Amino acid sequence: MTRFVFLLLFLAVHVLADDYKLSIKSDRDWKLKINEPVQFSVCVMQENPLREVKGKKVSYIVKVDGMEKASGTLLSGGSVKYSVPHPGWINVQFSLLDDSGKVVEFKDKNGKTKPVSAGMGALVEPEKLRPGMKKPDDFDAFWDEQRKILDKVPLKAKLTEVEPSPQQKGRFRCYDVQVDCAGGMPVSGYLCVPRNAKNKSLPAVVSFHGAGVRSSIKSTQLTPALYLDINSHGIPNGKPLEYYRALAKNELRSYWNRGAGDRETFYFRGMFFRVMRALDYIKSRPEWNGKVLIVQGMSMGGAQALAAAALDPQVTLCTVSVPALMDHGGSLAVPAREPGWPRLFDVRKREPDPARMKTAPYYDNIFLSDRIKAEVFLSTGLNDFICCPTSIFVLYNRLGVKKSIEVYPAGNHYTSYSALWKERYNELLAQ
Repeated sequence: MTRFVFLLLFLAVHVLADDYKLSIKSDRDWKLKINEPVQFSVCVMQENPLREVKGKKVSYIVKVDGMEKASGTLLSGGSVKYSVPHPGWINVQFSLLDDSGKVVEFKDKNGKTKPVSAGMGALVEPEKLRPGMKKPDDFDAFWDEQRKILDKVPLKAKLTEVEPSPQQKGRFRCYDVQVDCAGGMPVSGYLCVPRNAKNKSLPAVVSFHGAGVRSSIKSTQLTPALYLDINSHGIPNGKPLEYYRALAKNELRSYWNRGAGDRETFYFRGMFFRVMRALDYIKSRPEWNGKVLIVQGMSMGGAQALAAAALDPQVTLCTVSVPALMDHGGSLAVPAREPGWPRLFDVRKREPDPARMKTAPYYDNIFLSDRIKAEVFLSTGLNDFICCPTSIFVLYNRLGVKKSIEVYPAGNHYTSYSALWKERYNELLAQ
């Protein structure tokens, strides 16, 4: 079963400096036909009381498939109209200008200075998007061999009981778990188990982390289930923040590019070993009911969840938001489009490294998805320039399982969380 979720989010409002807001509207739904024009209008608003501020100048940039196509300025209340002659993605970014023509900046709640801007997008016949590169003939043989390599490492785990989250205290036990794994680093996570759980009585949920360097997270969920959250790098949990910052600046700096010239040395090979071993471990728990195995994640965590569903046929539900590691060959497509994170190569910007181009398809979830048997729930934001929506639709179009996708016209990488999956998630946990 295939489901599209048409979220008619025509209004995007961002709080700005001096209580100004940008209000953006579209005259169309997010899904367009080829050459169908879409018009985005913008108003500068001020609060107390809420009203339009006439005469304020706004700049705009139109991007198609991640590449700038037009720019200019207009006054509050103005609009930009554009059409695209091929399947793809259109996005317009608006920024508030001061009297001198400079972009107005503000400080967010964390004290970071940011431009006062907002954007919205649309997709043009996204169902026609296809991969920009070919799947290697030995793709499945490669991953079958990685499974054999992992199987040679005994499934040995070390558990250390720790305090559960405040929400679970008294109802769950929590353990720091280290599981031996291929690739040089262990699976490292927090496992939460309901007290007095009976054998073969519980569903299992495994969560993966987005890009960055951080500790695993203790679950706050109260529905009886096994909850395993693993960090992406097999590093110790529960350390001070400075510890992870130091790793990010030193040993794990730019890890996403490490070894990218060879499929046997690429950093994500070890990460995907840990993904598979995390599932091996949770399935070995006596409490697991042997039926329900849910994987979830956002961004790079979404990439790991998709890989988990592809590399373990016992996964029953895969819920991912704005997933990474997809459409590496986007810049090879005709016409070219922005590749997904981490943008291993881009033929539009520089002479690509042939070795990276050879490695990339083995770690592209578009091709791994051919192995998925689970239900898949996806989400994407049309204002997301990290894991661009075209890459996610290339995946969506290729999936041959029960699936759905939520589309947020004004959603960026940090606001495009999947919501539709919760009903199915809760239904499976109740089994």
